[in-house]
Amino acid sequence: MSNQKLKLSVLAAMVFFGALLLFGMEPLIGRLLTPFLGGAAHVWLTCLMFFQAMLFIGYLYAHLFARRIGAWHLVLLAFPLVNIPLSVNTTLDPIAPLSNLLITLLLHAALPFTVLATTAVVAQSWFSNSSIGKNSEPYPLYAVSNAGSLIALIGYTFLAEPFLGLRMQSLIWSATYLIYAFLVVAAWYMLRPQTGYYESNALTSEKVEKSHWKSISGTTYCKWLLLSSLPSGFLLALTNFIALEVGSFPLIWIAPLALYLMSFIVTFRRSGGVPKYLNILWPEIILIALLFYFLGPAYWPLIFGHLLIFLVICLVSHGTLYELRPSANHLTNYYLVTALGGWLGGAFVSLLAPHLFRGLYEYPLLLLLLGLTFLWCHTGAFKTFQPGTSLPIFCSRVAIVAILVSLIGVAIWPSATNNVRFRYRNFYGTYRIVDVQPAGEHAEGMRQLLHGRTAHGGQLLNASLQTTPVLYYYRGGPIADVLEATSLPKKVAIIGLGSGAAAAFSKSQDIIDYYEIDPDNEWIARNWFTYLNDSKGQLKIIVGDGRLSLQKQEGKGKKYDIIFIDAFTGDGIPTHLLTTEALEIYLDRLAENGIILFHVSNRFYELRPVIKAIGTQLHLYGAVNFPAARNQLKAYQSPAKCVVLTRNPRNLRQLLNRGWQPFGSDDGLRDTLPWTDDYTSVFFPLVEKIRMEVGI
Repeated sequence: MSNQKLKLSVLAAMVFFGALLLFGMEPLIGRLLTPFLGGAAHVWLTCLMFFQAMLFIGYLYAHLFARRIGAWHLVLLAFPLVNIPLSVNTTLDPIAPLSNLLITLLLHAALPFTVLATTAVVAQSWFSNSSIGKNSEPYPLYAVSNAGSLIALIGYTFLAEPFLGLRMQSLIWSATYLIYAFLVVAAWYMLRPQTGYYESNALTSEKVEKSHWKSISGTTYCKWLLLSSLPSGFLLALTNFIALEVGSFPLIWIAPLALYLMSFIVTFRRSGGVPKYLNILWPEIILIALLFYFLGPAYWPLIFGHLLIFLVICLVSHGTLYELRPSANHLTNYYLVTALGGWLGGAFVSLLAPHLFRGLYEYPLLLLLLGLTFLWCHTGAFKTFQPGTSLPIFCSRVAIVAILVSLIGVAIWPSATNNVRFRYRNFYGTYRIVDVQPAGEHAEGMRQLLHGRTAHGGQLLNASLQTTPVLYYYRGGPIADVLEATSLPKKVAIIGLGSGAAAAFSKSQDIIDYYEIDPDNEWIARNWFTYLNDSKGQLKIIVGDGRLSLQKQEGKGKKYDIIFIDAFTGDGIPTHLLTTEALEIYLDRLAENGIILFHVSNRFYELRPVIKAIGTQLHLYGAVNFPAARNQLKAYQSPAKCVVLTRNPRNLRQLLNRGWQPFGSDDGLRDTLPWTDDYTSVFFPLVEKIRMEVGI
């Protein structure tokens, strides 16, 4: 290997490992925070915004200081050692106030993340100011950076999380950081980048183009900002759009992000830019994307279509961004603006859109803005609508526009007569109140609370039947088996409010404490359903993360006869509610002869083996129900999967008499590892669900 190739290899390795560590740090810190601050939506949103802000600060440092301080940059490598190995230690707080969260992130994550965030820009700056970079472009190193990010994404999801605990992940991350630090030092001493290299050679080198020194116009800055912010926002909009329909299991959020990173790898390579035919066909791509929006992601072919269109849009966006790249002299300006754009796009979808829109309307809005931006940057594309246009292209665009207009009409026409009574959106997702008509029963129909596509409760509209629990809570079902197990006054803790249907089982002297993470859910439950207002028991709604609230605040000193965890019917699994440490908290709040009930009906995950593994580890007795067949239930009833755990096997007798199956070799549940705060993996429940569905 020649000396020049060796230098380039070391520099590329530095960039690759920096991106690998940077992208691997985000989910690791998020997992470390959960046992202390819970799984509230604002925790994850704040983390996302924090890391994007730190990325911007890293790029700002590179812009202001990287070329000036020279070898002093190496001193920064020592700062993250304060936080190595990565860990989090903060006060338990079920509400997770913003101040506590930001302070925790600043103390435990800011230094290593910001130092790593400088890597790609600093490396390109060094390359540009070295002898080997005077006749070469630095931008392909950004493709290497995104390759590292892509490997980190796939590696964490499919290797680190399923097979390693958090402590081991942290140790491996720390060891990799030491390798990264060595590569940074080696790259500096091998390249020996000179401060102001281009300036010192400008008068003698004929190869330095005059355009190199041209100042950047405000128009160019604006294009950089749009071409970085709009794809970033569209990434989150597409992920939300698909997850709303099919759920938020890992592949749904991994696939769009992987395609987003791949587009940078393709377009920022040598001879990169927008692929040839996409420069001409991007108007069709935008129109087809709008068609797919109105068709929705209801079927897997449509989902793959959405993802393919997203990739193509990212190739056009990031390819155009690459084509508008400045000379190396303005490299740091370029990356500073693109970092700001990425942050603005993410903030728009994550923070503003839930307040501005009742539905996921940012999806078509971003598409329209992307179309206008492409038109601005590729003005020649729409010349195909003028006289002399290629007939096939002209006809294809007219046909697509006609179909789009038709679909918009079809989408708008039913909206005046549909059965949606109420729409609401916040950081936790989209809510709809829908009145439906079960076939052949109860002429007045049934009202449902839908969160995305998941039903979180329902109630019959007939006034005389409104105290009749429906869906998973129907009388004679597994949840009713537990809640009606005794006629004595009882204390019940319920994690997850929904429509409040469990309150229908309360008696006059019962005490029911609901633990609900979404502060808006109580208003919805009280204004659109009557379960809470009609309850005979003493009700209390406690806002905050259920596990942490039980551990720290309201649960102290109170022993519950039943602890009912009803937070797993949605598509995103709050894994911290289902670990060994969580079970120990529930047991500490449970009366001696109490029962812990888990409702685990879920479209994508089979969680019963995990609960059995934890119960076995804690020497508890347990049982599972056999869900009723759909044809054995009424139209307003739903089959439910439940698991119960208890200290005393005598507490299971009544359930066993009703057909429940005690834990044992014949319960149909495969062995698996128990989840802990250190180790959780959703892949076994995901694969197990698929296996049971296909009957393997």
